[in-house]
Amino acid sequence: MNAPGATRADRLRTIALERVAEEFGYRRDRSDRARWKRRGSAISINGTSFYDHIQCRGGGGAIDLAMHAASCPFREALDLLERIAPGPEPGHWPLVQRYLTEQRSLDPALIDHCHRNGLLDADRRANAVFITRSADAAATGAELHGTRPGRPFKGMTPGSRKAQGGFWIARQRTGPVLLVESAIDALSALSLPELCHVRCVISTAGVAIRLPKWIKHLIPETLLCGYDADEAGDIAARRLIENHPGIQRLRPEAAKDWNAKLQAIRDANRDKHDDGTGQRRKASTVCLK
Repeated sequence: MNAPGATRADRLRTIALERVAEEFGYRRDRSDRARWKRRGSAISINGTSFYDHIQCRGGGGAIDLAMHAASCPFREALDLLERIAPGPEPGHWPLVQRYLTEQRSLDPALIDHCHRNGLLDADRRANAVFITRSADAAATGAELHGTRPGRPFKGMTPGSRKAQGGFWIARQRTGPVLLVESAIDALSALSLPELCHVRCVISTAGVAIRLPKWIKHLIPETLLCGYDADEAGDIAARRLIENHPGIQRLRPEAAKDWNAKLQAIRDANRDKHDDGTGQRRKASTVCLK
C-alpha cells in the first residue's frame, strides 16, 4: 500500500482559518464576511490563505495564521492549535478497531496497516477518523464515522477540504481507480475478490457529480463509479458520467454498498471458517504490498 501517514503539522494545518481567527480574538466584519478584525490587525480570509491589511503580511494555512496572530514560533503555534483541534485519542482506538473488524467485517490486517501508517485513528468521541489526502499524500482533513449504536455519525472534521483530497488507498500495481461513497466502502472494496483488479479506491465522502481536480493527478487508466446501489447512488452516478463520459458505472450487485456486500460474503462463509471445535479459523487477509 502507498503513502505514509499525515504528520501532526499536516493535520493541524487543515483547521479552518475562520475557526483559528475566532480563537485568537478576531471578530468577523459585518459589512465584509471575508474580513476579520481585532485591535491592531485586520485580516482577509480566502479559503486557506489570509492577508493582514494593517501589518501587510499574509500566509497560508492554520499554522501560519497562528504564528501571525500569536507572534510565536512554529512549534508553539502547533501547541496552540492542538487546543483548538485535539489530536487522536489512543484510549479509544481499541473500540474503533473492534467496530471496524467485528461489526463492519473489515480485514484486521488492513485496519492495522492503515492505523500504523497514520491513515486511520480514533478521536475523543470514539469516531473512526479516516485521514483525507491530496494526490501527493498531503493531509487535507478527515472523514469521520461514528461507532456508537443506532445511527452512527458521519461527517468531515472542521476545515477539511473535499475539493483538494479524499480518503484513498492504493495497491502497487496498474489497473482502474474506483470511486465509492465512504472510507468504510473503500476499505471494503479492497477486500473483495471481484475487485482485485482495482488499483486504487477513493472515497468521495458522499456523492460527487463532478470529478474533483485532485483525482485527475492520480492519472487513472480507467475510472469506475462504485456509488451505492440505490436510487440516490444511481442518479448521482448518471450525472457524474454525463459530466465525465469516460467514467464507467460499477454497481454493487445484490447489496446496497460494498461494505454490505463484504458482510454478506463473510456471513455466508462463516461455517467454512469453523475448525470443527466451535472455534472460527482466522479469515484470510488482504495482501498488502
